Amino acid sequence: MAHETYDVHDPATLEMVGRAPVHGEDEVRRAVAAARAAAPGWAADREARRAALRACAGLVRAHEDELGRLLSLEQGKVLAEAVGEFRVGAGLLEHYAGLAWDEVERLPDRADRTVEVQYRPVGVVGTITPWNFPVSLLCVKLAPALAAGCTVIAKPSASTPLSTMALVELMNRVLPAGVLQCRTSPGRAVNVALSSLPGVRKISFTGSTEVGTAVAAQAAATVKRVTLELGGNDPAVVLPDADVETTAQAIVASAFRNAGQVCMAVKRVYVPRGLRDALIEAMAAAVSRHRLGHGVAAGSTMGPMHSAAQHAIVRSLVDGAVAAGARIAAGGGRGCDLPGHFLEPTLVTDAEPGMDLVDGEQFGNALPVVAYDGLDAVLDGLNGQEFGLGASVWSPDLDRAHAVAARIEAGTVWINQHTQVEPDAPFGGWKSSGLGRERGRWGLAEYLEPRTVNARPHHLPTPRQAAPVSEGTLR
Repeated sequence: MAHETYDVHDPATLEMVGRAPVHGEDEVRRAVAAARAAAPGWAADREARRAALRACAGLVRAHEDELGRLLSLEQGKVLAEAVGEFRVGAGLLEHYAGLAWDEVERLPDRADRTVEVQYRPVGVVGTITPWNFPVSLLCVKLAPALAAGCTVIAKPSASTPLSTMALVELMNRVLPAGVLQCRTSPGRAVNVALSSLPGVRKISFTGSTEVGTAVAAQAAATVKRVTLELGGNDPAVVLPDADVETTAQAIVASAFRNAGQVCMAVKRVYVPRGLRDALIEAMAAAVSRHRLGHGVAAGSTMGPMHSAAQHAIVRSLVDGAVAAGARIAAGGGRGCDLPGHFLEPTLVTDAEPGMDLVDGEQFGNALPVVAYDGLDAVLDGLNGQEFGLGASVWSPDLDRAHAVAARIEAGTVWINQHTQVEPDAPFGGWKSSGLGRERGRWGLAEYLEPRTVNARPHHLPTPRQAAPVSEGTLR
């Protein structure tokens, strides 16, 4: 069946990269039917699933260069980072192929019965993923879902569908028909269908808090399980004894990765007032070494921001902060002659709490630096805000850093680093930053339903009088 298509553009050159289908509810219904038909066979053989995931990982590694180029063109990030996404994806497939977990857990025997907990795939899963990391953020959902025995319908961002389509096509050389499908749309039709149709039993969403809460509300009508990895406004809290040069280099590496378009990147820096000028100087030197350009061009260390809308938001936040008394310490220009959505990595000093650039998630190539006089006030202010994805603490005194980290309300707190995630450690947000966890056994559990089987031998006489209701019988 021929589908209407829409154009996908390179954010650096504004040229068309390719076209993607315009799918709607009918196409999602057909995908759900195919996924449900494939589910029993896929769930039946755990070792076959392991072998298939490993084979998929091998295919991804064999084709990472051409896949990475396609991702770089549609998303804007530099080629090495785009290829790196596919390597991360292959690693996640291998990790979950090898993860040990019990399909049946036997609880301690009772006098007259046995109790076991069986872990079964939740069913058809809909994944909804954003444009900043189209492949790695899909694979962190896809790998555990497939390992658990679920079938998956993937919905990529409207502006970066091509790399997801290519990945799904490649994996379908190995996977049985219907186990993994992709549906694309320039609007909300596929999201709404996946969130609303009763045949989809789980939604795993990564994106903004606003869209994520809408998806969760739609999913509630059919009581779907939901995992939400939402917005973040991660602070880097620099303590007075931090090494300036080391801290500056590491914060810049996190804050301006992918042109600042990373949910768990450093989004704001809190530094003791007496250390601010030295830290700003060192950070400015670090950002000056970036070379903006086309992601696939040799020598480029940073691509454009992904869209005109996101560029405008970040530019407006910087301008608003400057109008309120902050100043630009580095960057602020375009930094590139190409016609796309370029903004130099921009440091904003003399920033203050209450500025939108500080309190909101800018998600782009700008970083405010806030000087503080008292650490308690900083931590109280951070914990009183809506976000709780990640944070970092910077100090050579690890005991003190751990003590400060323990006071921060966030799903991940790094010490002397930021943005590092592990395949076997849980990742997710507190408060408005999310619901559920991804990665490791916690990520696998999101795709499993526990079922209790409580058995009593048939030959035992039936009690003449029911036992009193108590813990251990009925409740």
